[in-house]
Amino acid sequence: MRQTALDTVYALAKKDPRVVFVGSDLGADTLKDMKVELPNQFFMEGISEQHLIGFVAGLAKEGFIPYVNTIANFLTRRAFEQIAMDIALHNLPVKLLASGGGMVYAPLGPTHTAVDDLALMSSIPNFRIFSPGDENEMRELLLRSVGDSSPWYIRFGKGGEPAFSPMNQLEPHKPKLMGETKPEVFFLTTGVLVHEVLQAMDELKKSDSRPVGVVHFPELTCLEFESWKERYLAARLVIVAEEHMPSGGLFSRILNKIHSENLDTRKIRQRSLPFRYLHNYGTQQEHLNFHGLDAISLLNYVKSN
Repeated sequence: MRQTALDTVYALAKKDPRVVFVGSDLGADTLKDMKVELPNQFFMEGISEQHLIGFVAGLAKEGFIPYVNTIANFLTRRAFEQIAMDIALHNLPVKLLASGGGMVYAPLGPTHTAVDDLALMSSIPNFRIFSPGDENEMRELLLRSVGDSSPWYIRFGKGGEPAFSPMNQLEPHKPKLMGETKPEVFFLTTGVLVHEVLQAMDELKKSDSRPVGVVHFPELTCLEFESWKERYLAARLVIVAEEHMPSGGLFSRILNKIHSENLDTRKIRQRSLPFRYLHNYGTQQEHLNFHGLDAISLLNYVKSN
């Protein structure tokens, strides 16, 4: 998804001189064609995230639409104050492209895992928060981003995920409803973890008589409850699965939404990363397996409940 994001920003910049790309210590080949063709719309700022955010805030105040890309954990933790005070306070149209959400960079240790980024960004007013599940959602979201004056935070994985959503979506930010319309088992998820959830749903169809449904949220800012309300009411077991710490992410938002609708929350279960620093060495997939977020673990969890 990262390459799709960068290519889409490049395409947007060709059409709109207000669009600029700003990176932080990215590879030398990052958007090398854009750097040559549009040198006044391409900036590489090195390892200086606080400066990076102040810089793009200034560009936005001057009428530009900056797209910022760096690793999610450094973008959110290291530049948190600048994001809140320089971008959000002034409600500037800066789009933050956060690479490596969740456990993508787990082999580099807990300093590089972005497992609290949704919680951090959710605490800042004015931001719209996105976590697309495939390159189609990423592309369609970015194509519509230029016309939105709000600041955006877009969390994505390492790329190579199979496509599950259609091209040319009219409303790429809306929840994606899959599976049965009146499920007994109902999964709610966001981001690339949707692929594990969909695989779990497929396996359940083979070995379990209970109807299963899935809703994927590309945007966490507004959960569009009416579109999945009937599925929630029909379900006997609701599982919120996310590649994030237990609090501040999708699960917290789901509980708030259901509570605000005066509905029963007792059937909701959470599958997430633990609330601790994750020192175990391994790949993203190995961490998902270890913490019960892979398809087989989700399948077994449903069968035990």
